[in-house]
Formats: sequence, structure tokens, C-alpha cells
Amino acid sequence: MLDNALYADDLCYGAETVQEALSLSAGAVSILKDTGLHLRKLCTNSRELQALWIQNCLSNEIGFDQDCKLKVLGLVWNLDEDCVGVDVTPLLNSLESMGNTKRSVLSTVARVFDPLGFISPFVVRVKKLVQEIWERGVAIGTPNCQMI
Repeated sequence: MLDNALYADDLCYGAETVQEALSLSAGAVSILKDTGLHLRKLCTNSRELQALWIQNCLSNEIGFDQDCKLKVLGLVWNLDEDCVGVDVTPLLNSLESMGNTKRSVLSTVARVFDPLGFISPFVVRVKKLVQEIWERGVAIGTPNCQMI
């Protein structure tokens, strides 16, 4: 399971039953602990699994937070609604603070992390904009560029 579900520092997996999820999570904690790696967070959308983690002392060992919102692979996972989304607020704040320049667009595009491709239709449009800016020869620090 660790071979297929570990991406950088995120371990994401699902299970058919709560008992299977408990077994997988306890096993992952044990294996990682044996290698000197310690999980910082353990989150689920299942209240039953949360209770079992508390009952089996996994919650104390990892700093389990029942209300945690989680960033997973560049996405925000809302545990209560069991849905994922994208938080673009930091990107918009970055654009606002740096102004309307080629440099600000390049910097903001470089901050996008979307390994699963959820927002790729938007990223492609922004990269196309960057390409057009480059083709028109807009200087890197030109303020208030009209095409941006």
C-alpha cells in the first residue's frame, strides 16, 4: 500500500470497510515508525474510523484533529462534505500584490501545484496567455500590461 499511495509527503488511500481502513492506517503508522518517520496528521471523513483511532490510541500518537481540513496533492479536502477543491486565494493575493506585469504572471503560474490535473483546463489557458505575452515581446516588468 505504501508503494502505491505515497506521493512526496502525502499518503492517500481508501478502503472498502472501516475495519480495513483501520488495519491499513495502523499498519502504515507502524511501518513508518519503524523506519524513523512519524506521521504528523491522520484524517478521515468517517466518524466511525475517527472513533476507532481514538480507541486504539492512534489519535494521541499522531496529533489527530477531528476537524482538520487537509491539503492533499495541492488540493483542499473538506472532510465534512467529503469533497476536494482548489484554494486560489494565495494566487490571487500574489497577483494583486505584485501588480499587472509579465513577472507577476510568470511567478503566479510557477506556484500552481496540480499533479492530478484537476485544474489543468485553467492552467493551460494561463500558460497560453504567458506564451502570447512572450510572443508580443512585453518587457518583464512592464506595469499595467493591457493583455494581462
